[in-house]
Amino acid sequence: MNSILVSALTAADVFLCVLVVIAACDYLRKVRPIDEPLLSAAFYLVAIGAFGAFVTALQGQWVNPFGVMLHGGVVLYAWTRRSHVFKAID
Repeated sequence: MNSILVSALTAADVFLCVLVVIAACDYLRKVRPIDEPLLSAAFYLVAIGAFGAFVTALQGQWVNPFGVMLHGGVVLYAWTRRSHVFKAID
């Protein structure tokens, strides 16, 4: 029973990682690195981190070293878009 749950969670993790990579690559197509370098760097970090998480999940590893890169990209994205977030709060 436990191995079925672990397999289902691994499959869900792999599916979500693939969706994140597809979304990040789509955004990278739309953003010009010269116009918005921080936003481009954020999307690159998210795409590389999600792809690394995808690979480590397929290998069956419990520790994901790419998680830091993925979260760093999310933090950098939030930092670059902070004016939009605070404008919505007002």
